[in-house]
Amino acid sequence: MPKTSRKNGRQRQNAEIRKPEIIRSFYQTILERGFEGASIAKVAARINIHPSLILHYFGNKENLTLELVDYVIEEYDRLLGSVKLGGLAPEARLERLLEIIWSREYYEKIHIAGSFSLLAVSFRKPRIQEKIEGLYIGYRSFLAKEIQRAADAGVIEHQDAMRTAARIITLIEGARHFRHLFVGKDECERYNRDMKEATRMMMLGKNSKFESRNPKQ
Repeated sequence: MPKTSRKNGRQRQNAEIRKPEIIRSFYQTILERGFEGASIAKVAARINIHPSLILHYFGNKENLTLELVDYVIEEYDRLLGSVKLGGLAPEARLERLLEIIWSREYYEKIHIAGSFSLLAVSFRKPRIQEKIEGLYIGYRSFLAKEIQRAADAGVIEHQDAMRTAARIITLIEGARHFRHLFVGKDECERYNRDMKEATRMMMLGKNSKFESRNPKQ
C-alpha cells in the first residue's frame, strides 16, 4: 500500500476516534461553563489536545455545535432503538412506547442545561436552529407513525396523528422544564406516571380499548 494511502487511512481512523471524544468534551464543557464559556481552548484542554486539532476536524465552533446536535439525535435514536417494540401486540406496543418516553432514562439522556444552551444559541444561529428543527420533525414523525399504527389496529380512535404527536412533544418538553424547577427527586416517579397518563388521555377516544394501567394513587 502506498505511503499516502496508509497516511490517509490513519487520519480517517484517528478522526473516527477523536471527533466523538471532542463532541463529548464540548457537551461536558457546556454543562459546566455554559455555551459562551465553552471555548475551543477549554474543550481542548479538557481532553489534553491542542485547539488546532479541533479546528482541523470542525473548522469552527458553529460546526462543532451542529455535530453536537447530531450527537443528541443519535443518543435518542439509540435509546428508542434499544427497546424492541417489534413482536408486541398493538396495545402492548403503545404502552411500552409511553414507558420509554416517560422514563427517567429518557429524561436524563441529555442534561437540561445542555438543551437550554443549544436552544438559546439557535436563536442567533440559523444553521443550528434548522438542525434542531430537524430533530423535532423526525421525532414528531416517529410518534405519528406509532399513533397511526395503534389507530389502524383499533387500539385508539383514528385521529390526526401528526397533530397528536405535536401535542405529546409539547407536553414532554413542558414537563421536562417544569420537573427541573418544581419536582423533587422523590416525586419524579409519580410525576412520570401522571404525565404518562396525560399522554394516554391525549390519544384516547371514547371507544378506545387502550385503558390506563396506572395503579390508583
